[in-house]
Amino acid sequence: MWFDSSAAAFAREERGADVPYCTVVEFEWDGPGPRAAFEQVTSGGDAPADGRLVRIVGIDERGARAIEVWGSQDDARRFAETAAPALGAAALPAPSRVYGFEVTSFGLA
Repeated sequence: MWFDSSAAAFAREERGADVPYCTVVEFEWDGPGPRAAFEQVTSGGDAPADGRLVRIVGIDERGARAIEVWGSQDDARRFAETAAPALGAAALPAPSRVYGFEVTSFGLA
């Protein structure tokens, strides 16, 4: 599956269609407690989120990163709103960095 930025611009300008949107959430920590909590929250036991195309999670002794590609910015926003209570209840530090951007190129082999 490939996504092309010129197609995104056309879709957005000509038809008002949504374009894929990427979110990145990074956590930093010093001890093992937050790592265990993050592993539990991201274990994948839940059903796939509506609109999520790709999820990449990486964890090490210093922190974690979660990178997700969504069908649209609205899909990402809806997920963030519904996931907030569960994340708030987890023993995680606040994210050290959170950002998102429109995807201009996207490919899966």
